[in-house]
Amino acid sequence: MNKNIVVSLSLLLASQTLLASNLYVSTSGLGSDCLKSNPCASIQQAVDISSPGDVIHVANGTYAENVSIGGPMNLNAKPGITITGQSEKGTIVVSNGGKGMRPAGVLADIVFDVWSADVTIEKLSIIHPEATPTKRDIGVFVGPPGANATVQKCTIIRKRLGSSAELEPTMPGSRGVMVFRAPGSVITKNAIQGNYEDHIHMPTQLSEITKNDINDARRLGIVIIQESLDSDSSGSIISKNNVSGSGSDGIQVQGDNNIVIKNKVTDSAGAGIKLCGIEEAGDCVLPFDAWSESSDNTVSKNQLNNNAVDIIDNGSNNIVSE
Repeated sequence: MNKNIVVSLSLLLASQTLLASNLYVSTSGLGSDCLKSNPCASIQQAVDISSPGDVIHVANGTYAENVSIGGPMNLNAKPGITITGQSEKGTIVVSNGGKGMRPAGVLADIVFDVWSADVTIEKLSIIHPEATPTKRDIGVFVGPPGANATVQKCTIIRKRLGSSAELEPTMPGSRGVMVFRAPGSVITKNAIQGNYEDHIHMPTQLSEITKNDINDARRLGIVIIQESLDSDSSGSIISKNNVSGSGSDGIQVQGDNNIVIKNKVTDSAGAGIKLCGIEEAGDCVLPFDAWSESSDNTVSKNQLNNNAVDIIDNGSNNIVSE
């Protein structure tokens, strides 16, 4: 790249950083400009008036809302914004019912719907409350062009009530965190619990899933999924997570060249760690299309206890050891 272009880009990024503002949200807020002295009452209001690189500070309290950050096709993009709670346990965002579809034709209840790059969501409790679900529940969804998203130090909980069928009223089912074709995402130091079908569901590449506590997923604790033959689900790192009580596999990998290392996986009804083969009945989660077998993954130094099976490798050229 031309040196002058590099310098110009650096100056542009620096100027955006210098111009970034701090916005404030409080349950008692009455303001329209989200000033510290006169905060807004909702997170969405702060997002709507934010500029690239802004930091939105959310005070302790309970906020009943569903927050959209940008939109598909880069509409109303908000790149680089940060939404930070005052404390993980004290700043609570409860779904207010949700809107939209994910995928097309499937009604979705998404608490944070992220379609902008370099967004950070941190120090929040994100909750689907005690009610019978009527839509597909997703705690945090990240979609293109939302590359390089960070979700950290959050507690994400689904408290839905009802029978097994009522908990998943649509197909595909509920997700705690879902990153769809948004590479470079970091999901770290979160606690995900309750009755999401899959707690961390990643049809994406080049991402990091580290140091999360994943408890009692109805199906899968963590999954790297190849949702179609032309999708790329390679090059991610799954490291130092505690995964317990999954209804099927604790960690499942459908892609290639991923690293699964130093995780603790216990009490899975299926495999502690499964590397998927070519599509066959009962092998792995069905994607939207057929997949190729997982290959060239590295699985090592994991602590596996009391799973139905510790490791299943149906792929090829994987390096596997406990």
